[in-house]
Amino acid sequence: MQTQKSELNPLLTPSDALIELDKIRLGNVEKGHQIGNEKWDEHILFKRGQFNMVNGHDNVGKTDVLLWYFVCLAKQHNLKFNIYSSENTHRSQVFKLFNFWTGKRMDKDFLTDERGFQNTINEITDCFKFIRADQRYSSNQILDIADKYNADGLLIDPFNSLTTESTNKHQEDYDTCANIRIFCDTTNTTTFVNAHLVTQAARNVFPKDHEYEGNLRPGEKADTEGGQKFANRADDFWSIHRMTQHPELWSTTEVHVRKVKETITGGSTTQRDNPILMKWENHCKYTINGKNPLINSYSDVGDKNKSNLGETSLQHKTMSKMSYPAPEDDLPF
Repeated sequence: MQTQKSELNPLLTPSDALIELDKIRLGNVEKGHQIGNEKWDEHILFKRGQFNMVNGHDNVGKTDVLLWYFVCLAKQHNLKFNIYSSENTHRSQVFKLFNFWTGKRMDKDFLTDERGFQNTINEITDCFKFIRADQRYSSNQILDIADKYNADGLLIDPFNSLTTESTNKHQEDYDTCANIRIFCDTTNTTTFVNAHLVTQAARNVFPKDHEYEGNLRPGEKADTEGGQKFANRADDFWSIHRMTQHPELWSTTEVHVRKVKETITGGSTTQRDNPILMKWENHCKYTINGKNPLINSYSDVGDKNKSNLGETSLQHKTMSKMSYPAPEDDLPF
């Protein structure tokens, strides 16, 4: 990826920011995109050209939350996304996007509605492209691909799946973050980077006599594999969490907004004990404070004969399942 343009003057003056400063002076600063949920929009807005980090324990639904958020932005603001997700199959990602897009289960609600199935796939195809995950890439290769196939947003998931190009991993991580920031600035693409946590974070449980005794605590910024440097370089930072072994809260996802660099364009950090709480419903919807921001966007697709909605094909029954502990879970991925 070309990170410098020699024809540009390397120096800026205060006057070069005059137009943007005048917007601040007059109260005309453009806010980021909202999704129509009061709690979410209080803390998170889509801002063009940002570098956003997300971390969390394995299997808490980090990718699911991001895909759901991208569906909200695609349907409400016609935004388009490039996705590189090496730990999830192409099929499983499209399956989840389809469910979020329709608010229905592809494997249960579309057994007879082939036309609705195909129309939905076409709509999703207009908004989402996937970088092939059958080979490994360096960060520069991912950015080059995203630069060639321009979109409003890019997901790199997870960070540690990228190949290294030097023996100094610490410095390379800083260089990668710097290159991502330059990519965001020069292409106006908002980039989300998903990251795992260090091993010690997996030992950090709520103490004895706490109401959540024995359950994992949410990750902190510094718990990211590679350390605090990612939070240092990012514009915004979220920690996504779910107590997967809790008997009642296993289906509630917590989004802790740890950092919002520029609040003038909207957004704010969440209080430590007051994250955004997302209730997972039927593996195809999230509600926040009982409200689904996609509720008015669903089209009239899916089976009209409800007598077959409990059926699941043999192929789906043999697919690997996401480890949600509820006994009624029959999600194929």
